[in-house]
Amino acid sequence: MKNMILRYTFLVVLLCGATACKQVAKLNNGAYVGPFYTVGNVYETLEGLEPHIKRVAIMPLTSGRGNRDAERGVPQMQAILTEEFSRNRIFDIVTVTPNRMQRMFGKKAIYADEPLPHNFLQTLQRQTGCQAVLFTELTTFRAYPPVALGWKIHLFDLESEKLIWAVDEVFDGGQSPVANSLRRHIRKNHSTHNSAATELLVLDSPREMARYSLSELIGTLMKKNPKEITELAEAIDNQKVPEKTVEVGPQPAPLEEEAPKDAKKPATPREEPSEI
Repeated sequence: MKNMILRYTFLVVLLCGATACKQVAKLNNGAYVGPFYTVGNVYETLEGLEPHIKRVAIMPLTSGRGNRDAERGVPQMQAILTEEFSRNRIFDIVTVTPNRMQRMFGKKAIYADEPLPHNFLQTLQRQTGCQAVLFTELTTFRAYPPVALGWKIHLFDLESEKLIWAVDEVFDGGQSPVANSLRRHIRKNHSTHNSAATELLVLDSPREMARYSLSELIGTLMKKNPKEITELAEAIDNQKVPEKTVEVGPQPAPLEEEAPKDAKKPATPREEPSEI
């Protein structure tokens, strides 16, 4: 009996020790404690993504001007770019291929900051049935460790020709906040079994860096519409009971209420004779 108790006690101690070691390991693991990377170079209109934008045309991914490494990465990154925007279901995606671009506008790719072909926005809206267009550019592509990717993305309203959203970010795996955020992304999206081996395989993967970086960028567009927040705040304010104004200084004496003319005066109580 004593041997059995000792055996169970030893087993419990081992399990508690293993759990404690895991917790201590997490405290030293950047994927759990950070620091983490935060996207900062983002522009979005006050209205945000308006409800009428249901379908968006994605232009062919371009490479940074004169960047041969980015040019080599475009074919690999194009599929992941379309996949990530489709996965988040912010809007329906219509992919405009380079061949279709060539047929419609006489060129296979267009940068967001270059002069657009004649009637480009009107033609694109008519041919695709979209309400907005997404220009994408791969500005940095480093496929060897530490992996790095740079994205420049612009979203325009085809009707008003207004810029809705723009980002310009570089995710460098050689920086601790980016590496920690990538490892956290791997931990959340991959099996926890044999996680160390998984991290070694995926940390140096341009594909995984692309998925992580695009999820971070798209997350800035998925935030609640600022216009809706303002309207909600105004609605709440309108429902509030106005506070009573307090005047500072001597207050006038309250006026006695004037009795109605036809009101009867209360009867004077009769005095009872006191007994002697």
